[in-house]
Amino acid sequence: MVTLQTRKRLPSKNIWIRDIIHGDVIKGSGWDPSYIELNGQKISRVNIIATVVSKFISEDGNYGSVTLDDGSETIRVKAFGPDVLKVENINVGKLVRFVGKIKQYNEESYLSPEIIRSLEDPNWLLVHKLSVGKPITELNQDELKIEISSDKAEEQIKRSDENISKRVLDVIREISKDDGALFDDILDQSGLDAEEGKNVIISLLKSGDVYEPKKGRLKVLD
Repeated sequence: MVTLQTRKRLPSKNIWIRDIIHGDVIKGSGWDPSYIELNGQKISRVNIIATVVSKFISEDGNYGSVTLDDGSETIRVKAFGPDVLKVENINVGKLVRFVGKIKQYNEESYLSPEIIRSLEDPNWLLVHKLSVGKPITELNQDELKIEISSDKAEEQIKRSDENISKRVLDVIREISKDDGALFDDILDQSGLDAEEGKNVIISLLKSGDVYEPKKGRLKVLD
């Protein structure tokens, strides 16, 4: 009797495009997917928030591509056959959430789409940046830190104390100028460590209590 094995889908990883472009893509064999290895982790499926900077759809509709830019690097998303439907309604200039697989052909690293959706709230880009941290390919070996998984980050956000959130809001109001308060100044004035501060600010962004009027600055939405 032949036993069929069900292949479990690997989790997607929040990542910078730079780490894909500058990482070594290991091609999979058989059913095994291609992947890059970062900080001891094998990553084949990625979760990226980026801006669409270019788009192409072939005349016959059997091939399409969009180029994503997350501020660290750019990379092409290539779609073939039915997958072209996933990119044809995505417009240049839009902020999108992308989930898909790492691929390589002729020494070009690119992405194959599973999900690509437009995001209307630009604060999601800041949330993504705070969650991911610096690109690993920019860090020295002695600066590498153990990354917190998305699930653990969400748990920490939920555990953020209301009093801490209020303290951070008060600090932002107190030190804000017309274009908001610098993220580092908020951490210094609130007395929180970097990780705890990030999680509180992510929570405040998600709840709509604060917004980013200018890159790297935050302001209370009164």
